[in-house]
Amino acid sequence: MESYSVKNLTFAYPERAVAVLRDLSFSIGEGQFVALCGASGCGKTTLLRQLKPSIAPHGVRSGEILFEGKPLGGVDLRESQKIGFVTQAADNQIVTDKVWHELAFGLESLGMDTPSIRRRVAETASFFGIQTWFHRSVAELSGGQKQILSLASVMAMQPSVLILDEPTAQLDPIAAAEMLDLVGKINRDLGVTVLMTEHRLEEVFPHADRVLVMEDGGVIADGTAREIGAALKSRGHAMFAAMPVPMRVYAASVSSDACPVTVREGRAWLTRQTLTGDCPSPPPYSPPQTTPAVEFDNVWFKYEKSAPDVLKGLSFKAYSGEIHAVLGGNGTGKSTALSLAAGCRKPYRGKVRLSGEELGKIPARRLFDGFLGVLPQNPSSLFVRKTVGEDLLEMLDGTKLSAEEKQARVAEAARICDVSRLTRSHPYDLSGGEQQRAALAKVLLLRPRILLLDEPTKGLDAEFKRKLAGILRDLTARGAAVILVSHDIEFCAEYADRCALFFDGAIVSEADPRAFFAGNGFYTTAANRMARHLLPNAVTANDVIRAVGGTPFTPARDGDGGGEVYADTPEEPLAAGEKLPTRRIYAAVLFAVMLLASLVTAV
Repeated sequence: MESYSVKNLTFAYPERAVAVLRDLSFSIGEGQFVALCGASGCGKTTLLRQLKPSIAPHGVRSGEILFEGKPLGGVDLRESQKIGFVTQAADNQIVTDKVWHELAFGLESLGMDTPSIRRRVAETASFFGIQTWFHRSVAELSGGQKQILSLASVMAMQPSVLILDEPTAQLDPIAAAEMLDLVGKINRDLGVTVLMTEHRLEEVFPHADRVLVMEDGGVIADGTAREIGAALKSRGHAMFAAMPVPMRVYAASVSSDACPVTVREGRAWLTRQTLTGDCPSPPPYSPPQTTPAVEFDNVWFKYEKSAPDVLKGLSFKAYSGEIHAVLGGNGTGKSTALSLAAGCRKPYRGKVRLSGEELGKIPARRLFDGFLGVLPQNPSSLFVRKTVGEDLLEMLDGTKLSAEEKQARVAEAARICDVSRLTRSHPYDLSGGEQQRAALAKVLLLRPRILLLDEPTKGLDAEFKRKLAGILRDLTARGAAVILVSHDIEFCAEYADRCALFFDGAIVSEADPRAFFAGNGFYTTAANRMARHLLPNAVTANDVIRAVGGTPFTPARDGDGGGEVYADTPEEPLAAGEKLPTRRIYAAVLFAVMLLASLVTAV
């Protein structure tokens, strides 16, 4: 039996001339594990929401969706519980204050009797390993635990279909792997049909029976992981850059063997190849002999007087002209440190300095006036207007630019961040990746000399990640300092100048990317795990590709990082005694509020 049968599905949001989904037809067999991938904004999330009636978006729809042989529109509330749905933001899905209550909430809503609820909750907690934190408050959980709780509370309803929309987007690599292993176990051991969108294809493909690739609202490829990789490679499609490292290395080489998909298969394949080179060890890092752009000097911080310390003697320096990546598990204190650098919080011991000045002594009129920019972990709450275009223009209110200059600068920022076609859209109608790009455009309009980014690649496709790297490199070439907190190991290995590992409230390791990742056993890239038995210093796919004599992928360098919005000519400085325009003060307050809000899920 088929779990879903979709026939000629077309969907458009209200007052939108262009359909988001266009004449889609496919079916999903019972018990299949299907990975759905595609560039940001291609319609993946919209499609998933069409498959569960209670969260289907409002709009104009045509075509037919059958669920287990019945029209989806005729499925009643109780039957719809057979469709489980897990989003990327666990905080938006959790509705109670205690772990045990969250597990029981859906069952109570269905009116089940108490003994049945107790039995169902007990077996669900055991399956997901929740017993040790069964009685804890939800607020005390890490991001990974919250996402496991969301999954467990859905599975307590015993659905026959599980739909997941980028469930690992906010998780560190280790927690993400655990989450995906749980999903694989659910599919394998319980026979639940799984349909998942995810940008971490490295971890998803080993579990998937089948892969669907979407583009512009339609399915352009359907097959096994190996078939999809071959098809995208033959077309020269940009989505091939998102394929797992073993597949990309294989495609760049000359080999008649079967294409490897997993790291294990990649290691075995690489052992049979003739290597033409190696990756040299990097020279020791020497920090610039200049004043650090951002400096933490023995910083201690906790949220409440009686609470445990979140930051414990943190000392850290980041310099202008560098991309400095901070990595680490959920709940280690990374985002808290970023909030202190943004001035949202104050340490109870130690100093935070920006360009040599103590942060608390820098007036607000200077802090966010071309000096500091912050992209928070949750970009959606950065939006305050009805359209993306109005939101971008709002950042320039109160400046001395003419109307034409404002429009030109906004148009350039929109072009650079690839949101030009979205300027008339409401920000909340955008996909997660589109919201991330729009928020980045808004922050860059401030022309910051210090840029703080919290999970900037979340929800982004591989193509725009390369463009983002070009933007950041353009900024650092102009003397800006970029500090990014990220779970995206592959991005940091490819583009960062320095990487630091955050653990237990402090930085425990710091080096350039090659030395940093080559020295890690678990917290490292797929390329390093695949090749380190032969190439200990290889940390990126291109490192391995060069070693097998292939042609490495070249990141986009088409001017996406340049343009008027990044011009070095600053706005006219404030005259003595002149007050900062209200809108600029508002922008500073907005960034502070946003970063504080992001801490709810990031600490």
